[in-house]
Amino acid sequence: MGERGLVRCFVAVEIPGDIRERIERETAFLRRSRADVKWVPAENLHFTVKFLGGVPEEEIPGLVRILTEAVRQTKPFEIEIAGAGVFPGTRSPRVFWVGAREEGPESRFRGLAEVVEDALSRGGYPREEKGFAPHLTLGRLREGARSKGAAAAEEARRLADGLATLKDVLFGKIKLENISLMRSELRPGGARYSRLAEIRLGGG
Repeated sequence: MGERGLVRCFVAVEIPGDIRERIERETAFLRRSRADVKWVPAENLHFTVKFLGGVPEEEIPGLVRILTEAVRQTKPFEIEIAGAGVFPGTRSPRVFWVGAREEGPESRFRGLAEVVEDALSRGGYPREEKGFAPHLTLGRLREGARSKGAAAAEEARRLADGLATLKDVLFGKIKLENISLMRSELRPGGARYSRLAEIRLGGG
């Protein structure tokens, strides 16, 4: 349990183990970089649809009902786990990620995120200011790393260049049929995630 009975949680799309393992294999060379990056363990890789932060435990059932109703009209769809990049850009990279792509001009993944955002906003949860950009976070430059001088900054840029070599790699495909309400527990060894509820798209 979080501080004062709050459950730290988020809405996510979970990734099958075989794809997480392939991502870990394909990106192993990046983890040998001397850049000061905190890497995400493979078992924690997921798409964050909406971060909620601390939610009172008694609100969890209502939160599940909001999410269930929100995705009732959304049909399952396929996405490719593919490509790679950095936020905010290669000149000053802070977040290293693997992406998602879909066929066709419209992103159903972004549409799903908007449906969830709208429903949660109506339910009284704060709206996200930034637009949804589907990605699996591989690692983050540690706080203070950018203040360690030109050599440290150059290592981070080299890492971004290495990640760019994976921009055309297809790590796998998934049929997106569910979203999950996840609990995040912050521990000395890193975050631990567990599923609170799984909600099927289309009300199935």
